[in-house]
Amino acid sequence: MDYIRFTVVIVVLILEAIAALTGIANPWFLSASVATVILAFMNYIDVRSQEWSRYALLFLVAMICGSIGDFLMADIFRITSIPVLNGIILFGIGHIFYLLGLRDRSHLLLRPSGINQPRLITKNLVTWLVVCALVILLFVASVFNPTMLELGFGMLGYGLLLGTVLAFAVTKWFDEFPSSFKFCVSIGFLLFLFSDWLIGVHLMTDPGFLSGPYVGLTYIFGQLLIQLSTMFGAKGT
Repeated sequence: MDYIRFTVVIVVLILEAIAALTGIANPWFLSASVATVILAFMNYIDVRSQEWSRYALLFLVAMICGSIGDFLMADIFRITSIPVLNGIILFGIGHIFYLLGLRDRSHLLLRPSGINQPRLITKNLVTWLVVCALVILLFVASVFNPTMLELGFGMLGYGLLLGTVLAFAVTKWFDEFPSSFKFCVSIGFLLFLFSDWLIGVHLMTDPGFLSGPYVGLTYIFGQLLIQLSTMFGAKGT
């Protein structure tokens, strides 16, 4: 299984390299997205009878939502007439599954300390508030456009959801997990946020800012790291 998984990772990286070198996002980017879904499925098959099975399943569902969102953003098919709104819907659903997966591994904000007496995890709360504050500041400083309020507020809400997932991925550093797992899941979601921030800037304020392959590269590499976290976490390496 590890050899096949390694092959899939190499395929994803090659597809992304082709997209970057040719400047053609599709079909290379979408192929890389589908390949990452295959990786997530392999992770679940590999650990389905183990402690990490629920985490792997939730991350697989999240990746499927993300891949569907990629096709919607590319306007291959539609839910609404606005591609970015379609992407926000599917990615938002995916982030909920990611959040559930993180919660399956360790508590997020509340730790049970007795019957009906949950105890607040202060470090996690502070991390979450700081990340959300940074997301708001980043939105106001670089994305907010007063002529596009509805889309802007939708993006802000989505950004706060993704920021929440990133924050609780970062809190895994406070828990007893393998360093490789914590690195993959936290850096993966950071790259995910960076990619979506670029999309927001391009759509709302500056279409030429870091134009080119940066959105696709950071997104796919982020998703790749996120999905690899299952393997490193389950193997305890």
